Amino acid sequence: MDVDEGFILGVYNYCDRWFEKCRFTSRCRVFADGAEHKAMADPELKAIAEAPPVPSDTRETSGWLEAALSEMNEASIQDLPESPGLPDTYLEIESRARSHSLRVWDLLKSSGLDQLRDDDDPIAIIQWFSTLISSKVHRALSGLAEFDGCRDYPPDHEGSAKVALMGIDQSITAWHDVVSIGRIPSDTGAGFIRELEWLRHRLETEIPRARAFVRPAFDEPDEVRRLEIMDWA
Repeated sequence: MDVDEGFILGVYNYCDRWFEKCRFTSRCRVFADGAEHKAMADPELKAIAEAPPVPSDTRETSGWLEAALSEMNEASIQDLPESPGLPDTYLEIESRARSHSLRVWDLLKSSGLDQLRDDDDPIAIIQWFSTLISSKVHRALSGLAEFDGCRDYPPDHEGSAKVALMGIDQSITAWHDVVSIGRIPSDTGAGFIRELEWLRHRLETEIPRARAFVRPAFDEPDEVRRLEIMDWA
């Protein structure tokens, strides 16, 4: 795990983007950048946001921040086009992931359930991950198609697939929850669960090493613990 100016490098690449539930927001450069833009838009905070940095806190980034933000912007695209040149098997997975997302939003909107609520509400979980799954499946399969076999660094497509799989796992649990409490008809929920199970199986088949991918910070408890000890020292 690499740290620069207190920020964990790459932690945002393999997260679920749900900042309100993330323990690493104080270590995430993308979250900090977003908070700064939000503060600039607030008249009461603008003076603080525009204050010049303390010289002792300013260091060269050697271009890593610009590259990181560029990757973040690419990964956060929600309205993803068809991926030309992908094998038919990949296109089928991508198409069904996109279809799943659209059908989730159509159902929630038609049922009056399309407003995000408490973070632990299963409806909010279903809504949040439906879009994330689609975008991460797109990134994973596009990366897999371009993969040249070099493993000097952990392949990005495996990390993206892991995030998609974790979103699928949480979504399946949430669908079971909303069905059990009667907020969604059981036959409707069962259809979405079957689709998610299909996506999970196909992703695990095409990218079998995805679950083993080590995400910065999230899958490095010992490294995080050492970083926290350094903070307390």
